[in-house]
Amino acid sequence: MLKKYSGKGLKIFAYIITFIFLLLITFPLIYIVSLSLQDENAVYSYPPKLLPVPGASISIVMDYSSLEDASEEDLKDMILKDSTLAMYSTIYEFNKDTISEIKVYGIIDGKTVYYSRAHGLMLKMQQQYGVYNMAQISSKVLLAEDRYKKSADAIGYTLDYDGVEEKYDADRLEKNDFSGKIGDYLSAAYKTSGIYKGAAVTHSYRLLFENYKYYYMVPQYVYKNYPTIKACSFFAFMSNTVLTFVWAMVCQIVLCALTAYPLSKLLSKKVADRVLLFFLATMMIPFVTIMIPQLQLMQSWGMYNKYSGMLFPWLLPSPFYILLYKGFFDRIPASFFDAARIDGSNEFNTFTRICLPMSKPIIALIALQSFISGWSDFFWYFLVANKPNLWTLNVAVYVISTLQQVRQNFLMGLSVVTIMPVLAVTAIFSKQIKESIMGAGIKG
Repeated sequence: MLKKYSGKGLKIFAYIITFIFLLLITFPLIYIVSLSLQDENAVYSYPPKLLPVPGASISIVMDYSSLEDASEEDLKDMILKDSTLAMYSTIYEFNKDTISEIKVYGIIDGKTVYYSRAHGLMLKMQQQYGVYNMAQISSKVLLAEDRYKKSADAIGYTLDYDGVEEKYDADRLEKNDFSGKIGDYLSAAYKTSGIYKGAAVTHSYRLLFENYKYYYMVPQYVYKNYPTIKACSFFAFMSNTVLTFVWAMVCQIVLCALTAYPLSKLLSKKVADRVLLFFLATMMIPFVTIMIPQLQLMQSWGMYNKYSGMLFPWLLPSPFYILLYKGFFDRIPASFFDAARIDGSNEFNTFTRICLPMSKPIIALIALQSFISGWSDFFWYFLVANKPNLWTLNVAVYVISTLQQVRQNFLMGLSVVTIMPVLAVTAIFSKQIKESIMGAGIKG
């Protein structure tokens, strides 16, 4: 009975320890996700907050009943100006609060005729990289050179004098701490044309997850002069990353197998061991010692700032993968090869019909390792390609992080966007990864 009890206790203790270590391992990722959901000011708060506060949604209502005699074009212009002033001034005046959404409603005789909605990050992106591009928020700046029209078009709005579908909650107006302050600065500092009726406030965590939509859009604003990036945003960098790791996987799987087969089955053991030793010796050479000569070689061959310069080094077979293949081929029973040679099969057919089909566990393992290497490789791609349209995800995130106007929550969001594909691949192919590692050693 005591033995049974101690066994249960040990099992429970093992589960607790496993859970603690799992929490420690995943904590950096959890914290990065938390920071990406927080406001740029909350990121720097002390002590740091692990759980973000819900985002505030502010609905601002402006009444234009006294201006209904104006022409439709003039009324539209006044409404767009007021909407622009209300949105950007609220983000500016309440910059220490987590304002995740601003809605502006325009009403005439109690009927809602105008509606516009903007996420807080959308407004900040327009201010930092877009229409206003690091400009100071003021009434004069916001309305200068018809930039408010460009901003309204980028954000989106609905204007229909017969009425729009979107409605505001009249019961919530002025029942919050924001409403009075918004009315004060809109009438005094920004001098809006419409009559301010009040503001309604709600809070939701859902708005925080919408941040990722705008993190994804950052490259479109920062590198808008590059058509591919402007059209595809992060997918432009993703396609470069996919190209590099697929090329790395194909090259290492094929070339390392072709190199290992002669070492295992064609050369004498003495010669094969010496050649293998040469390959393994090259593993001792640090990349930093060949980095500059390799870069100069790419430049002399005209491969600098081209895909060829990024991909060419993967044509060098990895000594470690050659060792894996050779060890696997050595364990394949010699009777298979003897039977194939008796049947008249040449060496290439023997390699493709016997070795490769039996090497699926090794191929899967090398494909996984090549994927990780190709995905995480940064320094070489950073050296050989300085054009944004050639960047991989890692290079793009690093360069964007060095820009002065990029805030920490943006940077954390970009990091999460970069990490997620790797986590997705690991989760989807976890079974195949486990089987490839378990089956890497064949028994003769």
